[in-house]
Formats: sequence, structure tokens, C-alpha cells
Amino acid sequence: MVCIAAFIILGICVLTVPIIRLFNKKLADNIVKLFKQATHCFSRRVTLRACDTSFADDVKNGLLRKVILKHPKWVKPLSGLIELLSFAIIVVSIWSLLVGVKSLVSLYVYGTCNPSKPTACVLDTAEACSINAAPVEFNKDPIGWIGQWFSDYGEAIAAIPTKMRHWDAKDYLPKNPSYSDGKNSSKPLALDIFDPGCTVCRRSYIAEKEAGFFDKYNVALLPYPIYKQGKAEFQHSVLVARYLTAVQIQGEPKERKDDTKLPSAWRMIDRMFTGKDADGVEYQKAFNLGYNNEKAEATLKQWLADFGYNDDEIGKIVDLTHSNKVKRLVNENRDIVDKDVKTKKIPTVIYDGARHDGEFKK
Repeated sequence: MVCIAAFIILGICVLTVPIIRLFNKKLADNIVKLFKQATHCFSRRVTLRACDTSFADDVKNGLLRKVILKHPKWVKPLSGLIELLSFAIIVVSIWSLLVGVKSLVSLYVYGTCNPSKPTACVLDTAEACSINAAPVEFNKDPIGWIGQWFSDYGEAIAAIPTKMRHWDAKDYLPKNPSYSDGKNSSKPLALDIFDPGCTVCRRSYIAEKEAGFFDKYNVALLPYPIYKQGKAEFQHSVLVARYLTAVQIQGEPKERKDDTKLPSAWRMIDRMFTGKDADGVEYQKAFNLGYNNEKAEATLKQWLADFGYNDDEIGKIVDLTHSNKVKRLVNENRDIVDKDVKTKKIPTVIYDGARHDGEFKK
């Protein structure tokens, strides 16, 4: 254990040798010499061979030299303590290596080194609303925490092939998708996965709109209500997602009240992300923080009336919204994201053969 721990410590010290050499050449040379000895001993230990030098004993003797002379009875317990500290150094080093590798794999696969809390990753430049961001707390359930940690590790490793593949938006389309420009095949297809209540999704949508993304691509919608611990993260996201799905099934109103060509589902999202209510409050904020269920549904019905739907059409949409058919479709959309797309960040946009996780950047 001692020679392995010494190899780790000296390996770190060797990295600073060029700087140490500027001030103390003898010390730098000694570090390099000791590191070579530790490397030789380490290489034999990891191949289950005994070290053919007295390096480990030399390290112990160097540390206990003064103790041997003054307090010989302390040598045995202190020698055991050195072995224990060596074991702790090895465990911490292995754990640090595992954490580093997991962070790098997660950064590559998910775009964040901390999938459960993207904002905690300093290497993550794209903001997002994270999926499954309710990790087990170590101080409450250490066994569960360790199990989840390794489960997340395995999930990240298994998701590497999904990151490397060529991403085609049409492979992940929901049933009855709503396109920003109808079924215009002259534009490349893109898929926008979002949560109606996610504030980052709102900022991302506005950035896409300002950058002309919807002019360049024909974008399909896939509403994805984020759940944490079995409960929707945002209060009315599920209701809005079901209304969007019901509108896509119902189709456009027979008589529009204006000449806009934007599909009604897109008009709902545009109003959610860019509109304000009569009190000047952003609709998304009002839905998330102010509206109860009755007010939220009444507002959505009013939007439908504004878009040109008559009472009969609105009644059909409401019936669809609360039907098992729409509930099943919304769950199927979530399965597309969880099982096929396997992103950890919302919004996610698929276009140009790649999966782009997090807020859209102009």
C-alpha cells in the first residue's frame, strides 16, 4: 500500500518538478529519483508481484526515523497508521479518477459534467432545465447514493453510441407533429423538444426566432413535461402539453380570424413564450406561479377562441385534452425523449445531423 500511495503522491509532485528545479535543483532531482523507484515498485505491485526493492520500508523508515530513536514503542502503531493512510490515499485517488472520467463522459454525452444539475458544471456553457434532477442525498441514504452514482455512470457509458450517431429529426417525430411551416419539404427538418414551463425553453425559443431559425428550418414540436420524483416540475406543463397534442389532432379551425399561416399549436407556444396577460405578466410566469387549474384552462380556451376556433371545435379539443388517447400520446412523447433521444437537458433541438442540448445560442 505504501509504495502505491507514494507513487500517487510523487506522481503529482513530478508535475511540479520544472518549477521546483528553478529554485532547488537538488530537491527536483531527488523527487524524480524517488518517483522512478516508486514507479518500479508500483509496476510490480499492480501485477501482483512482490516489490524487489526496499522502497516501501525506506519510506516508512524515513518517516519514523526520529520516532524509532525516542519512542520505539510507537513504531508499530505508527507503521499501521501509515498503511491505513496509504490505503485512504489510494481509495481517494481511485474515486477521484472515477469522478473525473464520469464527468468527462457525461460532458461528451449530455453536454454537462453533472447531468442531475447542469448549472453546477463550470464546463457547461449552455443553460438548460435538467431531467431527473433529484439525486439521492448521501447523508440521508449513502447506499442509495452510491447505487445511483454507479447507475448514472453506466447510463452515461451506454449512451456514448447515441451521441456518436447521425441524428435525423424524422426518426424522433411524435405522432401528428405540428410543423412551423406546414409540410414544406424544401427546408431541412428540425425537432424542438421543450417543456412549456421551462424558462430556458422560453429564452431558447426567443433566440431561435430572432436568429431566423424557423425561416431556415421546418421545425416540428415535441412537448416534454419534465418530471421530478414522479411530479411535474412546472405546475401546468402537462396540461399545456395535452392541449398542444389535442390541437394537433383536431387540426386548424374552419375559419381563422386573421391571415397568419402559423399552425395553432405554434401560436399557442409563441403566446406562452412571448405574450403577456392583461396585467402585463408574462404568460409563462403566470402559468407557473399565478394560475390555478381553472384559470390555466380558461386561458388556453380563450387562446383557442382568439385563433378562430368556434365553441364546437373548442369543446372537441377540451374533450381530447382530457381523453386517455391524448394522455397516452403525451406519455409516448416522453418515452421518445427518455428511451431514444436520451438527453438530460431541456430544451434539446435535433437538426443538421446532430443533437443540440440546452439553450439555443444565436
